Amino acid sequence: MLGRIEKAVLIIIGCVFLSAPTLFAETPEPYKLDNGLTVILHPMSTANNVAFVILFNLGGAHDPIGKSGMAHLLEHLYVTAAAGNTSARDVMQLQKRYPAGWNAQTGSDYTVIAGVVEPEEFAEELKDVAARMNDLRITEADLEREVPRVLQELRNMYGGMPALAGLNHTRAQLHPIPQGGQYGGDPEHIQTITRDELQQFWKDYYKPNNAILVIAGKFDVAEAQRSIPENFSQISPGKLPPTKHPTSKAKTDKVYYVNVKPVSPNATGVAAIGYAAPQPGSKAYAPFLVVCSRLWSSLQTKFQIDKVQPIFYPPLDDPTTLVLQTELLSTKDPESVLAELDQRLHTALTSSLTSQDKQQTINTMASMLGTADVPSFWWSRNLYGLAFSLGRRHQLQIDGNKLRTAIERVTDADLHSLATSIFALEKRATVIVELER
Repeated sequence: MLGRIEKAVLIIIGCVFLSAPTLFAETPEPYKLDNGLTVILHPMSTANNVAFVILFNLGGAHDPIGKSGMAHLLEHLYVTAAAGNTSARDVMQLQKRYPAGWNAQTGSDYTVIAGVVEPEEFAEELKDVAARMNDLRITEADLEREVPRVLQELRNMYGGMPALAGLNHTRAQLHPIPQGGQYGGDPEHIQTITRDELQQFWKDYYKPNNAILVIAGKFDVAEAQRSIPENFSQISPGKLPPTKHPTSKAKTDKVYYVNVKPVSPNATGVAAIGYAAPQPGSKAYAPFLVVCSRLWSSLQTKFQIDKVQPIFYPPLDDPTTLVLQTELLSTKDPESVLAELDQRLHTALTSSLTSQDKQQTINTMASMLGTADVPSFWWSRNLYGLAFSLGRRHQLQIDGNKLRTAIERVTDADLHSLATSIFALEKRATVIVELER
């Protein structure tokens, strides 16, 4: 079941699908309305529900200078403020409205808003999705409700939950945001953002020209193709996203120590090493995915928000960063723990490549990157995952068929070259999270 998930940590770990090598996942052909809204429809007669996903082409990297967290805060308001005929609502009311799951999440270059409803609610939900793009009404009461929630999320992300602190501080070293910015938002900045600034930011950018609407599940395509223009065509296109700010130089020349006070009495310290991941479509991307697949396979771990994640690389949620981390127990010194992480990566980079490695990578990435067919029964239970995957792959311009071919062509030399490029020692960010008791 989809639920409310902390920003920066949503991970869809690839399931292994034993697909025939000649089969590929088909992506529905997107189309556009005159105002720029991109639409992707994926009907499934075997599904019981229908997922609505809106993806905007802007996120934290588009925050105004001095207003780090603008997109994050607006994401909260986008789903809770009044819109159309719907009154303002809090997170508990959202959970009641979407018992099958919902999500609102801000990445560095995207924002996703999603809800899963029953087929009979199709028309009502489509109307609400359009209203939030056309008639969102932010009030001071909304800010009083949501600013504390955003600040609490940030406290967890950077301190309260060491498992998240390791990830987020490592990302911050690899991708520093200029002039005091922070992934997810700077708490001091967030408290200076006004209602008028948020309303204008929404009015300018959270519009059809910057949006992808994905609908997946049990619905009538003809009805959708008729009702989508009826609900969205009158909305103004909006402005193009603001220019991303130039990135600062990565801080990879020393070990970064962080002292945190955990909210859980069972929390442990964390040791983490991180690397900037190659962009989708680059020469290094396919061999990099093979390395990630090897790491996942060797660990066989499930994602838990309050547990240390041995490998963090969500190809769709945050394709910019790979982090390896482990618990830092009092019985071990940080240097020996970091050496263990290095050895884990070294093994994934240098082991002889096999055809099984390639097929495993193709299967592991199938649900996220479209490199192989995924059984319809699995998608029926994960409609949000399906819709999010279709939308993000369109945003990132990932062609699953071409990527599969690129993975099949990866060589040992390709993997070895990563050791002196992507995974070079001088490009590594190192973070030690220690606990205050």
